[in-house]
Amino acid sequence: MIETLVGFNWTPVIISLISFIPMLIFLVVVHELGHFFTAKWFGVKVLEFGIGYPPKALGFYMGRTEVLADENTEFVNIAGLEDLKPGMIIKIRSLEDENGNLVSRIVEAPQKQSNLNSKKSFQESSTDQLLSHTGKVREISSDGFVVADMLYSLNWTPLGGFVRLAGENNPSVPRSLASKGTGARAIVLCAGSFMNAILPIIIFTILFMIPQDKTFGNVVVTQVFPESPAKFVGIQSGDIILQADGDKVDNLHDLVRLINFNSGSEIQWIIERAGTQIPIDITPRINPPAGQGPTGISIDLFNPTEKRVWYPPWTAMYHGANNTWELLILLKREIFSWVSGDKTPELSGPIGIAQVTGEVTQEGGYRGWLILAILFSINLAILNILPIPMLDGGRLLFVVIEWVRQGKRIPPEKENLVHLVGFAVLIVLIILISTNDINRLLQGNSLLGG
Repeated sequence: MIETLVGFNWTPVIISLISFIPMLIFLVVVHELGHFFTAKWFGVKVLEFGIGYPPKALGFYMGRTEVLADENTEFVNIAGLEDLKPGMIIKIRSLEDENGNLVSRIVEAPQKQSNLNSKKSFQESSTDQLLSHTGKVREISSDGFVVADMLYSLNWTPLGGFVRLAGENNPSVPRSLASKGTGARAIVLCAGSFMNAILPIIIFTILFMIPQDKTFGNVVVTQVFPESPAKFVGIQSGDIILQADGDKVDNLHDLVRLINFNSGSEIQWIIERAGTQIPIDITPRINPPAGQGPTGISIDLFNPTEKRVWYPPWTAMYHGANNTWELLILLKREIFSWVSGDKTPELSGPIGIAQVTGEVTQEGGYRGWLILAILFSINLAILNILPIPMLDGGRLLFVVIEWVRQGKRIPPEKENLVHLVGFAVLIVLIILISTNDINRLLQGNSLLGG
């Protein structure tokens, strides 16, 4: 094993990590932004927006939250409001008054301040019904103070990001997620997947707006395989494919895309043979033999010419939405083929995904990286919305159950237990899959073939 590791070529691994980690952070941050904005929209208190996972490397506070202090406010490590200073980091536990204002019940300053009250007092006085937040003092008045208590953090574990909300399972906490209705909570939980679902449209739109060299010419059939759909409908070597499914065919990429999108469905081609245009109806196969493709032909581009192509914003957006829709259709077909047993899915964990990311980035540059980001974003959107414990879909399931039960909640401790078990199962599955990824990597095999 040691000899294997010593003699191993680590360059592809480094490239994979450099390519994969930024992509993972990018996709997860986009996902979490969905939760962030919708939570803010519904008045949920957002405590932290983190990039990566703890331990924290650095962070800064933003915002202007007004907190009142009345005669019931307990001060820990300070005498009172007069000891607060701008820039001081404090911990606050608050409730809401009848006007919706936050009223502090416990204010704790760092231990180095005057030790008038003990930290033990703070702990004994704390209650789960209070909003617990940390912030930096901005201003002090005679009846309260203003704090920046929205923490933006950068953490040492570069594996995504998170949004920490107040009282996610406790409706008694002021401005908590759990205090909102089932509709608001459902929207907040779905917002992450929604952001991942629309991200491909945005990326595709940008790619279509960037000028790129594209090769055009005559798409000519160079080989027809026996017992294939093309052979069955009479396509011959030398035929020029002019149209497919009503779209002009003048490059290889578009034809392949149209064939794959219409696998299993009859489409019409217009071919040219000996100067005559002939309409032909053909049905591409869903699971073709290896090396033959859905239609059973080999094609090449004759009389190629290069053109610099780009689209204006609205046209680019149309093409971006259309390409995203086609990817969703192809993914649906792939999943159905797994369910029916026609195909066996190749599972891959973080290591395998990182390997693919590095290989695609090396071959396709930034465009390959972005296309892969599109695919991963769609998969992340679908995976996260499935009713799997610990994921957004699993939490959404409990919200739906609450709605069906007309507002009767599942006890938080039971829900947390379900998510804990689901998390444990998921970790075990990731470990097993990653073990297979490592073995494949050490053997020099690729998920892309070769």
